[in-house]
Amino acid sequence: MKIINWGILDKKLNIDSSAAAIGNFDGVHLGHVHVLKQAKKYSRKLHLPLTILTFDPHPREFFSKDKEFFKLQNFSEKSKSLKEHGVDCLIKLKFDHLLSELSPEEFIKIILCDNLSIKHVCVGKDFKFGRNRQGSIETLKTIGKIYKLNVSDIEIKNKSGLTISSTKIREYLKAGNIETANRLLGRPYIISDLVIEGDKRGRKINFPTANIKLNDLIRPAFGVYAVKVSGIGIKSYNGIANIGKRPTVNDRGVLLEVNIFDFDGDLYGKEIKVSLLKFIREEQKFDGLGSLKEQIIKDVYKAKNILKSYSEI
Repeated sequence: MKIINWGILDKKLNIDSSAAAIGNFDGVHLGHVHVLKQAKKYSRKLHLPLTILTFDPHPREFFSKDKEFFKLQNFSEKSKSLKEHGVDCLIKLKFDHLLSELSPEEFIKIILCDNLSIKHVCVGKDFKFGRNRQGSIETLKTIGKIYKLNVSDIEIKNKSGLTISSTKIREYLKAGNIETANRLLGRPYIISDLVIEGDKRGRKINFPTANIKLNDLIRPAFGVYAVKVSGIGIKSYNGIANIGKRPTVNDRGVLLEVNIFDFDGDLYGKEIKVSLLKFIREEQKFDGLGSLKEQIIKDVYKAKNILKSYSEI
């Protein structure tokens, strides 16, 4: 899959015509997968490569006055997910003041047609674009005819009566309802990054952990989770993870700490993937490492029983 970073002030792109789907695709959930499948059908029918047009930063991030942690995936994980679903080209369009001020017609002509050479575009029925989100799916269809741009609007499916959206998934993650979030994602929610060196307090109580920063990802409910860990060789491992600020040891900053069962090795500087499967309990403060250890033993026992029902990821 080809990845292109482009902004409105950059040199005009010289790329082949394509069929495209537009959106942020944060999390690449089941709704996104449905859009991708439909877009792929059109690309094959028209004998065109499939392009995804996404935005960086996320428009919500651009317009927010405060630092928000809402992303479900970092760009690396998003691009891997899109590649797995048959995307040929991923265009990361720089979202800035100039882009935000384009009228709907200017966005269609300058961005989609003149520079990105898009011949057919697929979007969800609630798609909005252009200055102050003035453009709708009907605007896209009407103006698209002028520039010979074909448009398909795709109805986003529900899952067992639940609306599938990145917003809903964020709500479930924040509430600790990881199982519902995973159903809408169509897979376990994954936090992936490089393992960093911690304070090694876990080793003192015989529960060493691999630590990863969440950076600009959403903060799921603080607490303890039953997890699976991959990226360590060819197999995945069961484990237990804590997400939070570690109030017992008065540390600062949000961190994911995972104790990997039946593993003993150095992971510093290596990228691992931690799949959240079940929320066990909320984060709490203990009166010392002894009390913390007693609780971790109980958590591990509970996690191992939970993980017996999960197959390999």
